Amino acid sequence: MTELIGITLLTLAGFLTLTAVFTTLAYLIPARAERARQIIVNRPGRVFIIGLVNLFFFGILALFFSQGGDVGGLLALIILLALSGVAAIGLTGLLLLLRQRFFPPHEDSRHTLLAATTRTAALFVAALLSPGIGWFLLAPILFTMGLGVGLITLIRRRQPRPDD
Repeated sequence: MTELIGITLLTLAGFLTLTAVFTTLAYLIPARAERARQIIVNRPGRVFIIGLVNLFFFGILALFFSQGGDVGGLLALIILLALSGVAAIGLTGLLLLLRQRFFPPHEDSRHTLLAATTRTAALFVAALLSPGIGWFLLAPILFTMGLGVGLITLIRRRQPRPDD
């Protein structure tokens, strides 16, 4: 019984934390999140392939480092945390896309932008935390897509200036 309570509290804490992280990232880095949204809309297949290749490469690299004792384990943890951070940027772009579809802006809307973003983040995280499909199908696919979008967003090509 105590294990069930612990799992329930851990799930609730994860739900609240992820909802807060995605909502905060949407307002903390709005330009990157909007660019990530545009990339997801324009090229979802390319994003998935880039995320999959990088996930395999860095996953094998982290697995290799994890065999090296304490220092290697620390390096593996740093790699995995960096991948999660980059994927969070990409998933924030997906959150903005979902917000646009769930709560389209119009004059008689009773939701503020923050409320719409928070509700969309809560629905998004609830879908990811749902047993079965959310854990084993939706979360890995969206994490891979988020990693691809995050990498494309962070490695922005310099736009040529008109005077160059």
